[in-house]
Amino acid sequence: MVTDDFEFFHDKDGQSATSGAQFIQGIRAMCERQRTGVDYRARRELIAGSLQVYPINNYGAVELGEHRFYKLEAGGKERLVEVSKFVNLWKRVDGRWRLSRVISYGHTLTN
Repeated sequence: MVTDDFEFFHDKDGQSATSGAQFIQGIRAMCERQRTGVDYRARRELIAGSLQVYPINNYGAVELGEHRFYKLEAGGKERLVEVSKFVNLWKRVDGRWRLSRVISYGHTLTN
């Protein structure tokens, strides 16, 4: 789902991935931290009406929007913990859509 030269930029963490393989490794590590209880499980929800998508000629598309992050707490309850914005750059590769760049910014704590 990501390009080999994938990059991820985060306003809090800086550039947190410089390749698709590094990003996938980071996701695996996060899943393991969640499985062992070191990290909490989270759910991301797109804010209705915030999504915008525009074509990029001879490349793919850019996707912009805002989302909320919920923390799953004991007993299955969710608590809103953060809101942020994103810019995703999608590349059309051999007829398939691949995520090539992500910019995640404007993180605001809600508690």
